[in-house]
Amino acid sequence: MKLPNGTRSTKLDVANTNGRKGLFALVSIDKDEILIDLNGENTFLSPTRRSLQIGERKHVFGRDETVGYLNHSCEPNSFLDFDCLCVRALRNIQVGDEVRVNYSATEYEMHDSFRCDCGSSACLRLIRGFKFLTGDQQLELKPYLAPYLLKKLDEEISRSRNLLESVL
Repeated sequence: MKLPNGTRSTKLDVANTNGRKGLFALVSIDKDEILIDLNGENTFLSPTRRSLQIGERKHVFGRDETVGYLNHSCEPNSFLDFDCLCVRALRNIQVGDEVRVNYSATEYEMHDSFRCDCGSSACLRLIRGFKFLTGDQQLELKPYLAPYLLKKLDEEISRSRNLLESVL
């Protein structure tokens, strides 16, 4: 079967789960495998309901059969790797598992906030974006942050450090 170029993956397919669509593994996927290549996809200046934020004012909108159905988890099994602009497996993923990322590692402020039902013991319950996380929650995401969010985090840490030094 010939697949279109871009985000379409032979390892993933869209299926319904709990009244919504998601991406599911068709084969076993090893940790660090690239699942979706986002290079060459359409970008926009503002978010849409199904885009991923990849820059201060840059949002990538993958095709429906992939990124459009990449759902959130507070304990994801994949992440957006900005070195290759791709979705990469964070750990081994079994056949039939839903592939999910943590939206708070890419989205400063969600287009639409939502109640999370990921089932994780670390679930945040309400997903609004990086802007609304505590400092500790932001630091926990540091290895997976979009470069523009990492810059914001580093600036905030620097401001806090300078404020502390001026008080001492």
